[in-house]
Amino acid sequence: MSDGIAERLEKLDSSAEAAAERFGPGPPLAGTIAVLPSAFNPPTDAHRHLLERAVAASGADAPMTLLTTRNVDKGLHGASLEDRVGMLLALAAEWPELVVAASNQARIADQADALRAAWSGVEFDFVLGFDTLERLFAERYYTDMERELAPFFERHRVLAANRGEARPGHVEAWMAAHTGRFRERVMLLEIDEFPASLSSSQVREAIGGGGAGAHIPVGVRQYIEERGLYR
Repeated sequence: MSDGIAERLEKLDSSAEAAAERFGPGPPLAGTIAVLPSAFNPPTDAHRHLLERAVAASGADAPMTLLTTRNVDKGLHGASLEDRVGMLLALAAEWPELVVAASNQARIADQADALRAAWSGVEFDFVLGFDTLERLFAERYYTDMERELAPFFERHRVLAANRGEARPGHVEAWMAAHTGRFRERVMLLEIDEFPASLSSSQVREAIGGGGAGAHIPVGVRQYIEERGLYR
């Protein structure tokens, strides 16, 4: 890959401060951004569908995909972070409104700190699939969860989407039972059944088995083929 993406990711990861960086061209960030933190391994049609729904529901000015150089649960497998940025830039080439960014923070609340530090004055709504919503409210990631999440919810809303077997009614019931005093800052984002059931792992398995990689954007598919990813 060109443009020093690997070097920029390495520098970002080595920073002692919470930091975020944008990749690719685009106008300065302003207004409200709908942020989807995910592994994007690879980016799929479901990711785009989720972000498009989030922008429409929240009135955000632009969508953002957010990679992290660190992860609270998963090790790095599949595509490198450099290639994941490359795939997201391929998606942005056909979806010019999309902002491609990365952070050096693992927890959602810390990613929010990094985004605010990088883009002062911009508002960020976080778009989370149900599995990520569960991790946001998992006490094992905090010393004092309510105290540590309070500053996050003072500044940010969460749009929580159904995923797989976690249908909208299940997600809504879970929110009522687990979000506590932050309930008003979490809204249900209902997405279509097929995108909700589609996962990146399914796409990787299909490509690894010799498939063409259905349900991924055209530019992403071309990038995967050119780089020989997931084979």
